[in-house]
Amino acid sequence: MQRIGVDQLTHVLAGMPYPAAFWQILAWADYNGVDSQLREIMRKLPAILAGLGLMLGPPPAAAQWSVSAELGVARFGGTARDSAGATVGPYRPTTFGLRLERGSGRARVAVGLLHAETGLVAEGQGVAVVQYGIGSLWEIAPEVSLGVARFGTGVETRVEAGPAIDLWNFDGERRNRVGGRAAAVVEWPLARALVGSLRVSGVLSRSVFDAADTPGGVERRATRRFGVAVGLRYQL
Repeated sequence: MQRIGVDQLTHVLAGMPYPAAFWQILAWADYNGVDSQLREIMRKLPAILAGLGLMLGPPPAAAQWSVSAELGVARFGGTARDSAGATVGPYRPTTFGLRLERGSGRARVAVGLLHAETGLVAEGQGVAVVQYGIGSLWEIAPEVSLGVARFGTGVETRVEAGPAIDLWNFDGERRNRVGGRAAAVVEWPLARALVGSLRVSGVLSRSVFDAADTPGGVERRATRRFGVAVGLRYQL
């Protein structure tokens, strides 16, 4: 029986789709009396390739840019406290935020910019005295985020963390602080490229007051900020 050469097999396989090409190679091996061990490996090849595909998983999605705008409210704690228990700190501003994100799959990196006009409040024994419009905050917040759960309707929950660079200005007196920021986010689809979000965040830094800002008997404390914001994210 005359054997069929590899060059002839190559000509036959040209343009032939899988799995027809696989069975053609197997028939060629049987016809030419190729070693039985090699034929057995070839028979197992589809299962081996399928197993590799499961282990490796699907190819990563292409990284995508997105921009978002947010509107929120914030509340502060800490900052300064005297011996009688009265506290002084920034007062409940409305916040405006912009974010630029890039990511693929569950992971993203982002940088956020937040602005707020705030006053100062002194609270103690059920009384609060607020001085409005004397302070402002600009915050730059690079971060990484990770998706933790996704539901069939397209709703996704995520966690975020990163540093927060806070640039304060109190009536011309500048205070720069670096702290830590963490957030939990729920996102839901609105349109093809538009996503709604609800973000709950917390920021911790050292007191926005310097030692020279506080009189004797007043203890400076870490400034805590708790914020809630709703936003729209547009996928570019």
